[in-house]
Amino acid sequence: MADDAQGDESRPAVADPVRQRNLSFVMRRLHTQGPLTRSELTSASGLNRSTMLGMVAELQDLELVIEDAAVADGTAGRPSPLVRPHPDILALTVNPDVAGVTCALVGLNGRVVARELVPVDHKVTPDEVGTITGAFVASMAKELPASTRLAGVGIAAPGLVDERDNSVALAPYLEWEDVPLAELIEQATGLPATMANDTSVGVVAESLFGIGVGCDNLLYLNGSTSGVGGGVISDGSLIRGAHGLGTELGHVLLNRNGKHCVCGRVGCLETEVNIRRVWDILGRRVGLNELDHVYANESTPELDADLDDQADALAAGIASLACVFSPELVVLGGHVGALLDARRERIEAEVKRQSFGPLSTGVRLERNHLRERMVPIGAAELAFARVLQQPSFATLTPLADVAGRAA
Repeated sequence: MADDAQGDESRPAVADPVRQRNLSFVMRRLHTQGPLTRSELTSASGLNRSTMLGMVAELQDLELVIEDAAVADGTAGRPSPLVRPHPDILALTVNPDVAGVTCALVGLNGRVVARELVPVDHKVTPDEVGTITGAFVASMAKELPASTRLAGVGIAAPGLVDERDNSVALAPYLEWEDVPLAELIEQATGLPATMANDTSVGVVAESLFGIGVGCDNLLYLNGSTSGVGGGVISDGSLIRGAHGLGTELGHVLLNRNGKHCVCGRVGCLETEVNIRRVWDILGRRVGLNELDHVYANESTPELDADLDDQADALAAGIASLACVFSPELVVLGGHVGALLDARRERIEAEVKRQSFGPLSTGVRLERNHLRERMVPIGAAELAFARVLQQPSFATLTPLADVAGRAA
């Protein structure tokens, strides 16, 4: 999709790299830490006060930030104005899954403005995802201020995402293969769309706004109705693999005599640790948000034994992955997050027993803090990339215009 900013004569034709880097620093700082005084930004950046004054003024002109009345910070001199991300700038996020399609609008600083799950009682098709997304945008345009602007679309897909052509290479539970989902969403909304695996965006969200803040070596596992997915941050960087196809952690081999997996192999982590086993025992489907109550209040010998087995398998998987990535922190979400709360002592002891040498020493196991907000917040990072990296060249589209196209 063409970049409309290139034709905007009010903006420089060529970016000053130093200035863009400084503007990016301000935007990223406000994005991850929230409102800061101008003096705090000056101190953090190492720039002088007049330079920071110019940076903030330019970002105000671009309508990317708002500067509020001066705030006394306890130091001598004139109180410093408070700078905050503009609340009208949002990202549209889309997450198709077995349960349906979740759409959301997310602001800078990880603020989820709206989130809606549209249930689907069949395997949703790519065209249906586009239709549902358009309907969501149209409904939001009726509720949000006319000044609302969208930075783009971030798509979180449950499967292998090929970054070379922004497509879903394979999503076994949806029975998708080589699906140009980003292109379909662009056609439906008129917005630039970027896609990544849902658990990859999840680990990014937790590292920026959740339990992983300040942690440079983070392993994330999520148990959903589409199996077990994972993401890894190593030395502060997201591991992507060739073409973005890496870190399919749910397909680590655990049991050669286990059940067949949708990937075609036998005994993957996601066949040994799977919410569907719980459904079979209970005789009904249970939503991820209901698992805590079920595990705490519906104890039966069969369910307890299965949870013990799944806890042991999860611990074995974590111990194996620790040998590869040596994380400081292991974050667990969805079904495996609920399993951690239900069987924490068992899982921690088994991880320690099965780990190689000192690899389990100091490793913390924690449940994800963002819960259902995690994937939308992570997907929004895809849409906000241009705003945060090159603020002067970010293209923002009025929500009403997007809704008109989608109607």
